[in-house]
Amino acid sequence: MKLRTKIIQSLIHINEAIFFYPKLKKFYKDNLKNASVSILDVGANKGQSIDFFLGINPKAKITAFEPNKKLFQFLQEKYQSNANINLNNLGVSNTNGELEFNENILDETSTFESLNLESKYLEKKAKVLGVTKESIIVDKYKVAVITLSEFFKSNENSLFDVLKIDVEGHELQVLEGLFSDGNQIKIRLIQLESHNDDMYLSNSKHGDIDQLLNKNGYFEIAKIKHGFGDFAEIIYEYNNK
Repeated sequence: MKLRTKIIQSLIHINEAIFFYPKLKKFYKDNLKNASVSILDVGANKGQSIDFFLGINPKAKITAFEPNKKLFQFLQEKYQSNANINLNNLGVSNTNGELEFNENILDETSTFESLNLESKYLEKKAKVLGVTKESIIVDKYKVAVITLSEFFKSNENSLFDVLKIDVEGHELQVLEGLFSDGNQIKIRLIQLESHNDDMYLSNSKHGDIDQLLNKNGYFEIAKIKHGFGDFAEIIYEYNNK
């Protein structure tokens, strides 16, 4: 089972490297031309986005959040020699405190959301992985979470070029926490993953996310499809006009 999961992960990464990341790289090459770049990475996983932005600008300053305790340790070891990488073993949500974290057999899809066991998409995914729907989650544990509005209270002078969110169905909560205090947000671009499936019980609609972003001055400027599945990265830019 472990070998099968590793093979699937490898195939996903190869697919992304060929069909997805070149398009994303072109977007950021065109839109991040300043010498100094600051990134907020919510859902760092194994550092894929950190490596991506360092590839565009090796001097990029990146603040990353990763709730998975094993992956956080991996990230600490991976980036211990880079003083521009600030790692936080925290989840990001619409509340400050603790939430139960569901560690998935594919760590890229671990989440705070509960699985919808009636989902046909989940059933199909389980078959591909060779597991039952119930065994997709391999561990559950409480992790500390913070809102981005709380983060900005402690980082009042920080300006960020990009906020990247990859939290597997928890995107709306992250954004609710960002805009919760009504203060001016010091982020130029927001990139998030948009799913078109019912894998999670919350099943947050992209329309709700889009409406919240529009209300706070962010509007879609790019949509970049992944190399597999029915999902894409959507990028919004702040425009208060």
